[in-house]
Amino acid sequence: MDREAFAPSAFWSPTRTEAGLYPVIDRDQDEETWRRTVWGTHESLITQMNDGATLPEDGPAEGDFSSSISALDVVFEKLNLLDLDPGHRVLHLGTASGYDSAVISERVGSGNLTTVEYDPALAAWGETNLRAAGYTPTTICGDGLEGWQPTAPYDRIIATAAVRTISDAWRHQAADQAVILVPFITSYAAGGILELTVDHNVACGRFVSSAFYMPARAHRPSRRLNPPTDSVKAASRISPAVVLERDWGQDFVIGLHLPDVSQAKRGEGAERQVQFWDAGGTSVTIVDYDHWWETGAVTVYGARNLWDEIVNAYSRWKYAGGPHFTRYGLTFDDDGSRLWLDHPANTVRA
Repeated sequence: MDREAFAPSAFWSPTRTEAGLYPVIDRDQDEETWRRTVWGTHESLITQMNDGATLPEDGPAEGDFSSSISALDVVFEKLNLLDLDPGHRVLHLGTASGYDSAVISERVGSGNLTTVEYDPALAAWGETNLRAAGYTPTTICGDGLEGWQPTAPYDRIIATAAVRTISDAWRHQAADQAVILVPFITSYAAGGILELTVDHNVACGRFVSSAFYMPARAHRPSRRLNPPTDSVKAASRISPAVVLERDWGQDFVIGLHLPDVSQAKRGEGAERQVQFWDAGGTSVTIVDYDHWWETGAVTVYGARNLWDEIVNAYSRWKYAGGPHFTRYGLTFDDDGSRLWLDHPANTVRA
């Protein structure tokens, strides 16, 4: 399959320049670099920034990535995990350029694939690319979180945007023993790949790998804060560096325990702080790294001391032996979701 047929003539590299901007790679300016990047194994192609408000012709830019063509190694690792067979009925969420949909079509046949894209401009571009390359899946512009009932049930459901939960529609549109494979995020941390098996509308499974995907637009973490002005001062029970400056896997597991808490670090040296806030923006906690043991190092706004909650989640993880994130799993049913460790019966968060 010709990956170049799905790549735009200009896109951004996800690696910043020394000036802190994302450079544009333009086929008309440097075809060799463009082609080498398109076929590169480990780097994604950023095809949209700031929901389309920033364009490649604007030159190197800063902002939020909102669509990409995934790196080849990530694409094929996910497809390997999905374990597609010819004739499988597949729902793909996040058409974008159409590249992933084309790869899936090669395996299951275009007639067995339904691919959904939320962004109208991306949906039109992806459909055009697919048709030009000879693929004819069912292409839908709509909210992929709602699935697509007319072509259900599905043997496989795969998302190429990260989600914070599994929609009821996916569970109910999946055939028994269907596999759902999605990038999974919390407000606290991103990067897990979750593989679920559906049995009578109950989806259950573990985290099986890691990859960082842009969040589905409805699942972007909230950044709006509206805490009360009054605050309470406290000391920390532990150095923030111990909880916050280890590896990604530790952050991801803490986020699984507290999926509605976001974090942002700021400052350097003695001025370094971390800020936490809840999904509603009504509880905010600020922690100073320096002299963390002193009263006043923790400032709490609102009803929840989010630093205490983070430390408690970290302590539970450490007490369990610091298990790798792949030992955790999630179950989704009509009653909600449950986080478990090693076995679905061993619930650690309801």
